[in-house]
Amino acid sequence: MSENQAIKQKKPARRSGGYLFIPKKLQRPDILLWLRRSHAWTGFYGALFFFVLGLTGFYLNHRTAIMHIEGGTVKEVASLSAPVEPGLITSEEALAAWMQEAFAIDAEPSRGRGRRGGPVSFGGRRAEQAPVFTVSFRGPNAVITGEYELGANRVTVKRTNSSLLKALVDLHKVVGVNKLFILIMDTMAGAMMFMVLSGVLLWTRLHGPRLAAAGILGAVAVATAFALSGTLIGWAAP
Repeated sequence: MSENQAIKQKKPARRSGGYLFIPKKLQRPDILLWLRRSHAWTGFYGALFFFVLGLTGFYLNHRTAIMHIEGGTVKEVASLSAPVEPGLITSEEALAAWMQEAFAIDAEPSRGRGRRGGPVSFGGRRAEQAPVFTVSFRGPNAVITGEYELGANRVTVKRTNSSLLKALVDLHKVVGVNKLFILIMDTMAGAMMFMVLSGVLLWTRLHGPRLAAAGILGAVAVATAFALSGTLIGWAAP
């Protein structure tokens, strides 16, 4: 056998030390194979959601005035003043029920932001201001809002549609979704946490020196602490 063939057939030496965070008795081939496969299949299970969450998370990270990037748009597509019998609507609940029946809305209303009625001063005179009821039906793709002033014979209804990016951002924030979607997002959160933990366990054996890993994690922690130190607000009561 030639010297070159002997070099090719020589197996690379295994790194000593084993997996850093896995007990020695659990470093069996079957357990390690299960861990690798679970890590891979978990990533495949949530691949699409992970990408969308990363994309929308990028825009949510830039939604403030500092380094602002527009995360989608909304456009008003319909506005009307619908007739209603005076005295039929006496509360936000009644307004929501009327809108669900009149416009075949199957979503549940969000919390209203109406105006309380009561006495006000106008031109030096005391007057009674009627309450205003406001109800919104929110979904990732659109928002339908109804506004009614007690005693009036009209309900103002508006609909705004969201762009695809805005709809994805609202899905990230779990706005206007049902319980099933919330449960699906819970599984995605669990999948991400499992991938982080299993990835760290596998990384300690498969990639790079541990000193470099500690240096990377330390650098990220120090940079994060330094960035947060300039944003914390102090306050003391007088």
